[in-house]
Amino acid sequence: MVGAGMRIIVVGLVECGERGGAPTYVVTRRPEGVHLGGSWELPGGGVEAGESPAEALQRELLEELGIAVESLKALTFSYHRYPKREVLLLFYAARARPGETPRPLAADALELKTLDELLALAMPPANEPFKSHLRMLVASGGLVLERNDF
Repeated sequence: MVGAGMRIIVVGLVECGERGGAPTYVVTRRPEGVHLGGSWELPGGGVEAGESPAEALQRELLEELGIAVESLKALTFSYHRYPKREVLLLFYAARARPGETPRPLAADALELKTLDELLALAMPPANEPFKSHLRMLVASGGLVLERNDF
């Protein structure tokens, strides 16, 4: 049952560079003192009134990482009820524009991880369905982003 207080959250699997020939993706650590503080997560945030999910994610990436993206592709979604809140997460794949360097503007830390490293991270429970989806994508040949996926 979905309550009136459910938040819609957009989340980006943001490709930014590579290591050893494998693409790397941005993960950030939530600040202590906030809900799920200290947890590693993919960047993103709430959809505001009047925004589409894609617009919200572009805004959040600029606010949280200081970057713009050149591709954005819907991947999957996840609903989760925490003890004091419920969220609907909309997961997107994105690619940082060439020359963009993400910074942890709203997080305690930022790291670039390969898909295998990302899948090994402990993340909030609402992310588990996404991680399962990502494992399936990796097993079927990976994730492909085209420049025109906006």
